[in-house]
Amino acid sequence: MNGSFLNRLLSGLVIIAVGVFFLLKQLGMIDYDISIGEIISNYWPVVLLWIGLHGLLAGRHGHGSGWWAGMMILLGFIFLGHNLEWFSWSFSDIVSYAWPIIIILVGINFLRRPRHRHQEPPQYDDEWKSYNAYTDYKGDIPAAPPLHPDPTKAGEEDANRTDAGNPNPGDAKAFTDHKVGGDPEPDLRRGPYHHGRPHQNFKRELRQQINEQKRHIREHKHQVREHIREQHQRSKHGSFEYWNHDPNAQSRSGFIGDIHIGQDYWELKPLNISHFIGDTIVDLTKAQIPFGETKICISSFIGDVKVYVPNDYEVGVQVISSAFVGDVKILGQKEGGMFKSINIHSPYYEETDKKIKLVVSTFVGDVRVTKVG
Repeated sequence: MNGSFLNRLLSGLVIIAVGVFFLLKQLGMIDYDISIGEIISNYWPVVLLWIGLHGLLAGRHGHGSGWWAGMMILLGFIFLGHNLEWFSWSFSDIVSYAWPIIIILVGINFLRRPRHRHQEPPQYDDEWKSYNAYTDYKGDIPAAPPLHPDPTKAGEEDANRTDAGNPNPGDAKAFTDHKVGGDPEPDLRRGPYHHGRPHQNFKRELRQQINEQKRHIREHKHQVREHIREQHQRSKHGSFEYWNHDPNAQSRSGFIGDIHIGQDYWELKPLNISHFIGDTIVDLTKAQIPFGETKICISSFIGDVKVYVPNDYEVGVQVISSAFVGDVKILGQKEGGMFKSINIHSPYYEETDKKIKLVVSTFVGDVRVTKVG
């Protein structure tokens, strides 16, 4: 069976299985209470297995292609078994047993590899050939290509053609005398652009036109800048940013895994959280909240975002959330589906002395903001 067909078949089956799983979960036919972040954190080695299988099914040829695919499958199997607790092997244990086997396999591959013979390129009789030294070649040397006509002899050739066309020199003399005695031949160089005053007028008009065009361009640029400034000022009211540009803001980032902030008592400051795969949990119930507005920006690609805020009338909470796929449940209000954006705040938010502004952006995952206390 063709490798490309197997590759497409396996890809289609995997995508269909994932889609059916999420569809049945949304319909309630599968009671599998697990978050997307937990699925990613446990089953991310499947990506390595997929890369290895793709390399084998693609049927690629070349040095190291099969070794690379086998290595990816081995690594994926080790990490997946470790995450699912199939065995307690560590990566160092596998390496200690694997490197002698790798050396043996490399030696076997070296013995089985055939010698590559150097093949000379085919020679064709009807094409040009390259020759080294004249002593190495004993055949006839090809003739050189024809040269271009000598430009220094162009006048002589024209004179010869003139003499051939007019064999009688006296006729040429008569023609010259007729030209001299007749009307004077007009001088083509005395055109309107070769006189002094018209030439200066032309340059002056051209310079004026160029200056006029430059002035129009400057005015147009100024109008464009004013229009952009007005649009920016007009859209600034009611807009929000998904990143905290405060120089005193703290930053926290992660790639794979979970991020948990607020397990102990801590002082709340402007915060930026960026996460790729995994859940993000922020507990503000033990935080010392300062007076004024404190902005917390959370950006997550795949995974759930959970924020716990204190149920205190002195603390106002505003949540601005945007999610591509996932459910949003904020302060008792719940929405689900795709392309969801919500902006909600607690009662009397502007009158409170302590304010928390949460800006959450996620691609795939649920957003939960819950009051505790």
